[in-house]
Amino acid sequence: MMMPFSRVAQFIDTVIQNKELPGAVLAVANAKDLLYCKAFGMAHTAQHIPMTEQTIFDCASLTKIVATTSSVLLLLERGQLDLDDAISDYFPSLKQQHEEVKIHHLLTHTSGFQEGIKFYKKQIAYTEVVEYIAQLTHRNAINKKVIYSDINYILLGILIEKVANASLADYAEKNIFQPLGMQHTQFNPPAELQGKIAATEYRDYLKQHQWGEVHDENAHHFGGVSGHAGLFSTAEDLVKFAQAFMKNGHSIFQEQTKHLAKQSFTKQHEDQRGLGWQLYSQPSFSGQYLRDGFGHTGFTGTSLWISEEKQLAIILLTNRVHLGRSCEIQRFRRIVHNLIALENE
Repeated sequence: MMMPFSRVAQFIDTVIQNKELPGAVLAVANAKDLLYCKAFGMAHTAQHIPMTEQTIFDCASLTKIVATTSSVLLLLERGQLDLDDAISDYFPSLKQQHEEVKIHHLLTHTSGFQEGIKFYKKQIAYTEVVEYIAQLTHRNAINKKVIYSDINYILLGILIEKVANASLADYAEKNIFQPLGMQHTQFNPPAELQGKIAATEYRDYLKQHQWGEVHDENAHHFGGVSGHAGLFSTAEDLVKFAQAFMKNGHSIFQEQTKHLAKQSFTKQHEDQRGLGWQLYSQPSFSGQYLRDGFGHTGFTGTSLWISEEKQLAIILLTNRVHLGRSCEIQRFRRIVHNLIALENE
């Protein structure tokens, strides 16, 4: 039986009526069951396409946790890599400048790499990324602070492909999406699915909204597949993924792996990070009533939070960039999480 979550629904409706957001899909689940799933507003305002519970979203940086981190964890379980391996063990050209950087530094954003590089503007191909990074002479010292960086996950995506001898898209499809029954999760969705996808930002060079293609410029430049962005999915598929990290949920991971991934590797820092996961620490987008757990966000307006205390997974997907970038998305997420936590008492 679906739970009502009436106050949450009313709040989201009001935000959309005020044109702060075009649309959203909210799903709430425990380890076994989907408790709530509801669509709000529009998937494409110019095309007058309403959101549905099956709308497909550009996940943006949820790619980091759903595809990339999960692939690394599976390779770890299968003895194909070690978190203490230096990234230069796999790419010798990185040895001179980045010999100290290990796989766990990339996963926890403690490698010292800068926030990002506009590879698309520099016209650096995906196959040239490692060699470009090898020439970077400036990098902060490892473990000095948490610097959230796409570079970490671009490198991890390339690492996965080398270790698994398969593309990131193919490895994730075979080892994560299919086993978890995530039937609507993929990179580079085919053109015939466009009408089922939430449109993202208006692009001047397109003279229309970006729709069905990845929003992130680097991922787009790399052909739609990268370790940091590019994945498309639905709320119900992401519920299945979240349940794989919950106690007693259907999972592709060993219990020890789930436990390891949720441990803080950055206890000395304000920003608490597990393997891929953002752990609860202040400030948090989880709100004031979910003061535990782990999750991740995506720039397009997506988020996933799991509270172990309440045994709840909250998937909140929006196309917030569709109307521009002024939406206070973190405030919106906190209020949604607060209302869910209170209604679940």
